[in-house]
Amino acid sequence: MGQRQRRCPVICPFSPGRGWHIVAGVKMYQLALALPFLLAIGVAAHWLIARVVKAVLWSWSPLATGEPEAAAYERRVYHSADMPMMQIVAAAALSGLPWWVALATGSGLWWAAGFLAIAGVVALDVARWERVAVSAHNLWFQRGYRGRVHQVAMDNIRDASVEEMEVGGFTLRHGRHNRLVRLNVRMKDKRLVALPKTDADRGLDEVEAVANHLRMRLQQLRDSERSRTVQPSGARAKPPVSPSPEEQELQRALNRLRHGALKRAAR
Repeated sequence: MGQRQRRCPVICPFSPGRGWHIVAGVKMYQLALALPFLLAIGVAAHWLIARVVKAVLWSWSPLATGEPEAAAYERRVYHSADMPMMQIVAAAALSGLPWWVALATGSGLWWAAGFLAIAGVVALDVARWERVAVSAHNLWFQRGYRGRVHQVAMDNIRDASVEEMEVGGFTLRHGRHNRLVRLNVRMKDKRLVALPKTDADRGLDEVEAVANHLRMRLQQLRDSERSRTVQPSGARAKPPVSPSPEEQELQRALNRLRHGALKRAAR
């Protein structure tokens, strides 16, 4: 009777220790779900901000100087499957990681680091920005916003062609099946100038617009040069030059001799 009965230990599901494990598990589950969303937000934020920045920069600093641009195209980051563009897309996705760390740690500094990362990716994108424009008398192109703006006069261009090519790599839109397009310009000294590439699916119409305007202007220049070297058909003929008195007297003598010869032949 004096012995105390031993109780079996029972773990309550709502005990403090077990509750902490549940909260930690829920927290990890939320972080796992938040990671892809934050990476996608980083990509979307870069796409939107970079698009606005490029539009402002092109309006503020167009390629053509002294004459308006007739047609233009640019290399598209999220559609061009070449290594520099894929690096920008990867950097944009990784820029969402600081926000994920901010959710995990609760530190506000990581939120600021995420915005700084987005700004850095936009700066990298602008530094690798490639664009082409054509005006009435020149063809313009630039590789990198701080790069040199190349100006090619129409008089030095022989012809232009549009080139499409299959490429490897990976894009969010086309996966592993990607095509690039660019404008090739042949100079009169037989040099070939390869202009910047862009996605064939979205940028082909813009490249064709630049090529068509360039061909039209080259044809107009050829027609203008031909019209300067060939006399127009509608030009007035020169008036006949009147003969001198000596020539008139010689012509009368020849007529008298001709008439005399005809009279002798008639006899």
